[in-house]
Amino acid sequence: MKVTFLGTAGSTLSKNRGYPAILINDDLLLDCGEGTTQKLLQISSIDSIRTVFFSHLHNDHVNGLFSLLWYYWIGNRKKPLEIIGPPRTRATIESILELVNTPDDMMKSFQVHYKELENAEEIKVIDTIYTMRYVDADHRIPAFSCTIESNGHLVCYSGDTRPTQLLETLAKNCDIFICDATMPDEWAKFAHEHYHCTPSDAGKIATNANCKKLVLFHIASHFVNQIDKFKRQAEKEFKNEVIIAQDLLELVL
Repeated sequence: MKVTFLGTAGSTLSKNRGYPAILINDDLLLDCGEGTTQKLLQISSIDSIRTVFFSHLHNDHVNGLFSLLWYYWIGNRKKPLEIIGPPRTRATIESILELVNTPDDMMKSFQVHYKELENAEEIKVIDTIYTMRYVDADHRIPAFSCTIESNGHLVCYSGDTRPTQLLETLAKNCDIFICDATMPDEWAKFAHEHYHCTPSDAGKIATNANCKKLVLFHIASHFVNQIDKFKRQAEKEFKNEVIIAQDLLELVL
């Protein structure tokens, strides 16, 4: 199982960090922030994508989809594409495509299949190319955390969320826990008010869930010069390996 971080910034871009996107193996995208298409071209995975999962529908997590779809339509892709996300995913995407004047005759080379998820106050299963499970995240709008299981390995992605017991349950015994760590610990009150985690939150969840590795993700660009501090804060709570996600970082299980 391979996990490639295409974009790792939180909320705003930085010079070296794109908006959130994580590639599982070469065919499943978790979120699709701005710049994802170019990153997929760089690593020669652009034609392998079969499914896109959206944790939620905020700008930084979805805007890369539109350049990806245009690339596929102009390139005359034939394989269908599955898009999974919260309620109103289809309406949101189709409205934006219309607003940016996407030609009707361009959208006919392949089919887009939408799957909109229900609220999940307990773990639910997603019927897709992998064994995927999801729960509600605690964010400002409908949002989900998910796990992906492949070849006996388990990856958990928090998406944007405040810490919850439900996320701990979902992440139980995972090999890699990718967790929102938008702001450092001293900003905890502000982070929680805006529905995000801190490094210590991520470390506590990873410890309680018995995770093997913790990856800090979605770090706000305002704090990019404090990355080492994020790692130290998480390591106070989690004694296994802590990794700071960087664009184009690849982890193999």
